[in-house]
Amino acid sequence: MAKKSVLFLINGLGIEKAGSYSISIDQCMPNLSKIKETSYFTTAITNSLEYRSAYQQFFLGDTYKTEINYIKEKVINEQLKGNPTYQSLQESVAGEGKLHIFVEPTNNQVVELINTLVSTLTLPEKKEVYLHLLLSQLTVNEYNKLINIVNYIKYHINSHITVGFIIGKDYYPEELTKEQMDVAKKLLFFCSAERWIDTDKKLLSLQESNIRPCVAPGFCATNDCFIANNDTIMFFNTRRDDYDKFINAILSNANEALKTDSYNLPMYSLIKLNSKHNIPSFIDNVVYDSSLALLLEKADKEALIVTDEKNISLVNFLANGLNNVNNPAIQFMKLNDTYYNDLNNITGLIDNSIYDLIIFDYHLDVSRTVNDLKAQLSKIDIVLGNVGSVCVNKHSLFITSLYGIKKTLPLADYNTEMVTIDYEMQIPIFFFDYSYPRSKYRLFPGETNDILNSAVRCIYNDQSIYTLVRSKDLINNLLSVFKK
Repeated sequence: MAKKSVLFLINGLGIEKAGSYSISIDQCMPNLSKIKETSYFTTAITNSLEYRSAYQQFFLGDTYKTEINYIKEKVINEQLKGNPTYQSLQESVAGEGKLHIFVEPTNNQVVELINTLVSTLTLPEKKEVYLHLLLSQLTVNEYNKLINIVNYIKYHINSHITVGFIIGKDYYPEELTKEQMDVAKKLLFFCSAERWIDTDKKLLSLQESNIRPCVAPGFCATNDCFIANNDTIMFFNTRRDDYDKFINAILSNANEALKTDSYNLPMYSLIKLNSKHNIPSFIDNVVYDSSLALLLEKADKEALIVTDEKNISLVNFLANGLNNVNNPAIQFMKLNDTYYNDLNNITGLIDNSIYDLIIFDYHLDVSRTVNDLKAQLSKIDIVLGNVGSVCVNKHSLFITSLYGIKKTLPLADYNTEMVTIDYEMQIPIFFFDYSYPRSKYRLFPGETNDILNSAVRCIYNDQSIYTLVRSKDLINNLLSVFKK
């Protein structure tokens, strides 16, 4: 029988922080308690307190770093010269009008790439280039970081590029009312919205008003940044995205604002947009080398993911590298406690199936009370006991979480005393595998994406895939070298 890897995710489970209401995990989960005695143990640090960002980190790792590196190496280089979309952009900016570049300021690394792209264009002397910032941050807590990013952009962008207007990415609705169209027209076509040269003060005022960045009303950071006829618009996006709300706000106002039915506003994007508009792009998609789909393809393996039905679409999208595809190498089953409580069914799922990697995906953040949380842990533990029994001396088993939870809950339906469960930041990783004796190997702390890589590495020995399971001899040898 071929060895397989099983990932048992108890999402929300974490290391209790000081001040957290204490739940005896060993009492609620006796099967986990038994496995802990013979398993490796370490922790991972996660910034996630909800499943969407945790899933993304798990399946893709640091997406922004991947995207920036991919764009830098595969797009923003000498290969541009042979790209037909780039050539069309070059012809467009050679004529009259401004160049408007729209970008989401989520990281200051994007500045170098924008500078490089603009420097490759043969721009007419005194060509006006405006950089418009679309704020996508979801919480007011991100304003301080956002201010640092915006300041970095302002001071590191090339001297002939000017920051124009700044607006929440989701400020415009799908369909604009007449009043909303008038507001959009003032910002986009007449540059007559609020003007704040000192962007720090404006962003801080938005924070004080408890207005999330993603829905912030637009304001101008300079004069003359309005869109005019024959201007060129470039969406400098780092992934497939939907900017249709913004595109609609431009196009729905163009006739009246420009006072012509035959306006010319060529639009381009870096990565192909998820859009109803046909906008030329440099490339169709970023390739995420760390995605589960590519790992499976490289290893010629198949995976089964057992999760809530409502999560299947999102998990499929992320596991396939931000692609909505039906990948035969990644299949799904819906969670069913009754079915998985039967040891024979678990045996069939792991031992007798075609799947090399099986992921069980449970969530604790749906709990209403502390008693409810304990009851969930007890139910999950029964399934875990069956999984552990099937895996022992045959397969790799990782028991972990992708995010912690921080919730204030009543103790029970009949006891409304409120307590705080705080499993924020640190999540446990338990590992069990007969082929890695504990006398020779240890488990190192890492990030959530490293957990997925480690599970794949247990069934596919590719040295290029990073694993948390490391030889003690290797570590001892390294230490002896440093001591010398």
